Amino acid sequence: MKRREFLKSAVGAAALSANFGPAYGQNAPSGRVRVAVMGCHAKGRGFTLLKTLAGLPGVEVATVCDVDSRAMDAASAEILKRTEKAPKKEKDLRRVLEDKEIDGVLCAAPDHWHAPAALMTMQAGKSIYVEKPCSYNPGEGEMLVDAAAKYKAIFQMGNQRRSSDVFQSVVKEIHGGLIGTPRFARCWYASMRPPIGKGNTVAAPEWLDWDLWQGPAPRRQYLDNVVHYNWHWFYHWGTGECGNNAPHFVDVARWALKAVFPNRVTSAGGRLFHEGDDWQWFDTQSATFEFPNRVLITWEGLSSVKARPYENLSTGCMIYGLDGAVLFRPNDTCALFDKNGKEVREWNAKNLAGDATDRANPTGNLDAAHLGDWARCIREKDVKTRTPADESHASILLTHLANIAARTGETVKLDPATGRLAKGSAGAELWQREYAKGWEMKV
Repeated sequence: MKRREFLKSAVGAAALSANFGPAYGQNAPSGRVRVAVMGCHAKGRGFTLLKTLAGLPGVEVATVCDVDSRAMDAASAEILKRTEKAPKKEKDLRRVLEDKEIDGVLCAAPDHWHAPAALMTMQAGKSIYVEKPCSYNPGEGEMLVDAAAKYKAIFQMGNQRRSSDVFQSVVKEIHGGLIGTPRFARCWYASMRPPIGKGNTVAAPEWLDWDLWQGPAPRRQYLDNVVHYNWHWFYHWGTGECGNNAPHFVDVARWALKAVFPNRVTSAGGRLFHEGDDWQWFDTQSATFEFPNRVLITWEGLSSVKARPYENLSTGCMIYGLDGAVLFRPNDTCALFDKNGKEVREWNAKNLAGDATDRANPTGNLDAAHLGDWARCIREKDVKTRTPADESHASILLTHLANIAARTGETVKLDPATGRLAKGSAGAELWQREYAKGWEMKV
């Protein structure tokens, strides 16, 4: 078998892992951490993150990886402008993982790539930073948890608010009794997204490797309204708004409430504000997560209506306790309310984050803190990142369960001790997916 064919599967990547053995920053010259960025489109999340990485002390963006040759060239030029050293350019992650000098990979590719890229990276003996959601379905998340433990991997997910000094301080106070026993969290997201129209089946443009863009996903013909952002709204590649934006504050809610796995999840959603286009996921969705010990989280998503969201914020989270409530805002500030709803305290780092509805930079300068923690962990070989695989999976699992409940119209029941489906529960058919031949995931 040819080496190129051998590398087409995650199994092949696992077999090669013993040969990688990266220097992991601290053993490299000057302790420099060398990373690759996968997914670099100029208007996308990866481009923002690679600029942040390039500005971190002791971090080098050594390789840019993208299936769009235009994006790869632009990303390379951006790094050259900032550091006066051009990174390598490679469209295939498998080739990146052959480079023994790469310490870690940041994956900001589409959702269907997140877990396969993370698994391959861990199997290659390298550290992984993956944007949320860390998985396309619950089964993939479980595999990531197993893989991180098996390969002792440094794993970080892009839920940057875990690196907010303000949020860390407030969550600690909530755990210390600030609002009494916390029982309920309301989370939301509101944005004004236009219709995506009806796509045409045409030949892929010459600048795009469509086969590699699809990667692990079963093959589909190219549609001209999918790349580079609208894949979010297709079942085959994306996870909808619930996978796209719910993770940020659902994660904060779970963190503040000390909730892990729910026992019941219900959800309803639909394409309510537009019709006739190719958008498959919901533009309007409501989800409820019930946990043991009388703990409840809700999330509401509006993708096509921005009028009068809760607290006049595009996104956020309110934690209610027996003695008051705390509002977590998207701009890295929090407010405390007493039992009567009067604001009695504010936490403000005077270090405001970005616009939560900005596609490329919704968390502003929290990126630097989160990525800086990941780089530190690489240098120190510390697997205890701000959001290791098990914590990441527990939060993303909630969004998957909400989507499953809404798609099936059924209540999803879990064993809260394990996070696995309860016997006879709806959702088994959506727990995992089929992969393109040669791309099957295996820990």
